[in-house]
Amino acid sequence: MSFPILDSKLITATIKELYDVKLVDCGSYVQVYFYEDRKMKNKGKKDFDDLNLNKINIDEMFEEDSSNTNKKNELCTIELKNIVRSKLECQRLAKANMKEWETFITLTFEENIKDINVAYKRFKYFVDKVRRVKKDFKYLCITEFQKRGAIHYHMLCNISINDTTLIYAQEDNKKFKHIKYWLDGFSSVEPLKNDPKKVIGYIAKYMTKDIDNRLFGRRRYFNSINLNKPIENYISFDNEKEIKFYQNKIQDSSLIYQNEYINPYDNSKVVYLEYQKTSIL
Repeated sequence: MSFPILDSKLITATIKELYDVKLVDCGSYVQVYFYEDRKMKNKGKKDFDDLNLNKINIDEMFEEDSSNTNKKNELCTIELKNIVRSKLECQRLAKANMKEWETFITLTFEENIKDINVAYKRFKYFVDKVRRVKKDFKYLCITEFQKRGAIHYHMLCNISINDTTLIYAQEDNKKFKHIKYWLDGFSSVEPLKNDPKKVIGYIAKYMTKDIDNRLFGRRRYFNSINLNKPIENYISFDNEKEIKFYQNKIQDSSLIYQNEYINPYDNSKVVYLEYQKTSIL
């Protein structure tokens, strides 16, 4: 595999707004994209944000008009891209807070709740109760649907498995742990401290690949506001300071993954590298 090497020989007159590399700083992880063709900075606007997708039900929109099949397919394609983007954003957020995650918690409803608004209100009530006990409560939660359509939640959080103010075991079964204040059904708690592979594995497993109209145009994950956020940086080969910034970001790191793919928007090659700080390996 070949990819551009950043050194000062590449420095020429700066071209504003163009970049060759996108670097996503996820704390202990750094994700790097080398583009074959230079890109223009998008000034914060994301793909598809010009469409108001909130509360759209694709089938209901087009069920009476077969001439709109192409439009329906177009929206489905957009939603599939949004699913991929959501999964990537969720993984980055999980990695940016890797040192925070203590447990993986699953919350299920005793009732067969299928309405995401009803389910979310129950979840927020649970979060408010937990936060009264643990002021610095941090979480990253994924919505998943069972085959019968029922909603349940999977959550990474900073609650220790040994926190007896929130975690308990039932008298008749000491093996399994549960969390207090979830009063709507069953809960399970699994420790995962210092296990990055398990954390990312959970994200990959539970971020749905299927279109469910209840989530169309909605976020597939939600999180507490006190998490560390991934930071995107744009680097031009024409700027010596940006090259040095890149070099500083990946120093004392190990390359843990690399891949090449074709950008579907312009058919150009992209080289992807991911680094991890050696201090947590």
